[in-house]
Amino acid sequence: MSILLRGGYVLTQNDEREILAGDVLIDDDRIAEVGKVTAEADREIDCSGSVVMPGLINNHNHVANTIMRGYADDVHLEQMLEKAFTVDDKITTRDVQVASLAGCVEMIRTGTTSFLDMFYWENEVARAVRQTGMRGFLGWVVLDREISTQKGDPLKNCAGFMRDLKGEELVSPLVAVHGVYTCSEETFLGARDLAEREDVPVHFHLSETRKEVYGHVEKYGLRPPEWLEKIGFLCERGIAAHCVWLTTNEIRTLAKRGVSAVHCPVSNMKLASGGFAPLPEMFENGMTVCLGTDSPLSNNSLDMFEEMKFCSLMHKASRWDATVVPAQKALDMATIEGARALGMEESLGSIEIGKKADIIVVDMKKAKSTPLFKSRIPSHLVYSCNGGDVSHTIVNGRIVMEGSRPTNVDEDEVVRSLQEHADEIFGEGND
Repeated sequence: MSILLRGGYVLTQNDEREILAGDVLIDDDRIAEVGKVTAEADREIDCSGSVVMPGLINNHNHVANTIMRGYADDVHLEQMLEKAFTVDDKITTRDVQVASLAGCVEMIRTGTTSFLDMFYWENEVARAVRQTGMRGFLGWVVLDREISTQKGDPLKNCAGFMRDLKGEELVSPLVAVHGVYTCSEETFLGARDLAEREDVPVHFHLSETRKEVYGHVEKYGLRPPEWLEKIGFLCERGIAAHCVWLTTNEIRTLAKRGVSAVHCPVSNMKLASGGFAPLPEMFENGMTVCLGTDSPLSNNSLDMFEEMKFCSLMHKASRWDATVVPAQKALDMATIEGARALGMEESLGSIEIGKKADIIVVDMKKAKSTPLFKSRIPSHLVYSCNGGDVSHTIVNGRIVMEGSRPTNVDEDEVVRSLQEHADEIFGEGND
């Protein structure tokens, strides 16, 4: 099937960061033409007054926690995790599938076309990805067996998950290691070896809180990045979430090893992790830095437009510097840098001929995004817009959301089902 996105502003996110007044032709799953397109297509969508841009990439999520949204608000990370662990024993695979489906619907509605997830029962998350038609990079979480609630060995579970799903079009399995406070050296190195054998990324939490960092120093005499470097875990496959409590030397080490960082501004602010991830120093040292929402339990929202805005504003405020993380940089982090962290920059993250057709259309025909000039589009997208302004979401050349409604699933039924499952867990007398 071919689709012609006609007459919009095209935010290409190519190397020159060109913004074109023109069209985008999609042929099957690829971008075929960009600019003034004279060819006809099976389907034409009028994009006048809209911005056609790459789909957003959410590089850190625990989408199954959608069922826990609002359950552990206004507490610190440790208390949030304690509350979450009390629910884990009650959650079934069906709960995970229903919650993941709702989370995928939310992401599609707000312009996210790809997400990186960390959880167990990722096969149920994969089911939700297939149903909605979005793109999922899914990591079965690995941690020490003696503290895991998983049945069997987590590393073997991860390997089996990867074996079963590798080669799918929209589901890309990978290795996810929980963090230094739940994983031994043996677990980290086993995860690294598995990722190398399967040629996939390895995703992990890193230096999210002071307690994590100083607890690790007390136990091992080294800060988490120092310890991971010592044991030989750090490598260019690494995608580290949070990275709040890093020193400049640690940033240099991570950059040298090719590790990417996922900044989760809303989650880290909500949990009062203290301090902000040192983004300017990461940029200066050439690290790839992208954005993630983190879990609906710690964020409540999966809207990547919010992440872009908060990312820019929090660093301007904390550094007393209005030039830090300009709008264009925030857009980069949510698109092409997110693709680069995943090793997918040749296929995703920008609108260029030959790349996968993962594209969103953002309606700018609104008071809040007027006046509209080409030069102001990056600022409008980051500072004025939100996920509710997305009118169309296209993944792999297929329309998965149109007119603000998903096309592959019944959203009303998804919402009803999630509420029913949540009632069983958190209903009157259980919350």
